[in-house]
Amino acid sequence: MTRNEHLDAIRNRRAATDTAYNRANSTALLEHARMGRSVPTVHDGQVVWIPPAEIFARYGLDEFGREKQPEQDKPEQ
Repeated sequence: MTRNEHLDAIRNRRAATDTAYNRANSTALLEHARMGRSVPTVHDGQVVWIPPAEIFARYGLDEFGREKQPEQDKPEQ
């Protein structure tokens, strides 16, 4: 395999690599959140801490890391 063919093969695997990275990143974030740990990140050049509840909200979970239950229709009072 020539050098160019090798580089093309690497580029072609990019989607799979990106998917694996995103899955690993979300797993790590959720693991920290479930342990009650905030996670640092950089936003506008400043380090900010993301609390567990916000991490859960990013993934559509409730504040305890569980899947959100659909709202029950409540009778009007």
